[in-house]
Amino acid sequence: MTGDLLFCLDYYQLYVFLYSFKNELINDKYFIENLSNDSNFDLPLYNESLMIFVENKDTVYIKSLRQLYIIKEKKYKEYKNIDDFLFNLLNKNLLVKSDLDNIYTVSFKINKSLINEFKEKGLNYFKEEYCEISSIGDNKFYLKSNLNLNNKLNVMYIFFKNNYYVVSDDYSGKYVLIDKNSNSLQQGFYSAKC
Repeated sequence: MTGDLLFCLDYYQLYVFLYSFKNELINDKYFIENLSNDSNFDLPLYNESLMIFVENKDTVYIKSLRQLYIIKEKKYKEYKNIDDFLFNLLNKNLLVKSDLDNIYTVSFKINKSLINEFKEKGLNYFKEEYCEISSIGDNKFYLKSNLNLNNKLNVMYIFFKNNYYVVSDDYSGKYVLIDKNSNSLQQGFYSAKC
């Protein structure tokens, strides 16, 4: 029993250590499953303020969960559930440009210098440089409003790829970045089957 507990603690510490050095842009499975936890797309405009960043080559498209669900139902029925579809969409560039282009989509070019800055300096630097601490919770940040539009979109994309929800706050007019990594760490610990 003690050996099993030590193994779990060692596994958890290793997971936290490795996760802290994650300077790659890929969403984890737990984050993606949480994105799609509301599968009732018949509700009007539910979750529409949650921004989903979909990469295709050097361009990123901002979509809603509802828009992605409609694409799945029309063209990608081989995916039995939305989680599998989202995982392949977000991490394996599943969609083609024609799936993403329409009048309801915001798109922007990836700023390689910001990506390199992230890879060199990490997410904590980005929090200090590009965010304001929110009064609405420890795991929520506001994107600084003094950024130009292209940098703002690229910073939001980087946070999204690091398992942050990106939400437009209609009341304040700001973008809120919500850290979902604490849930991912707990899921990693419990999935060790200790």
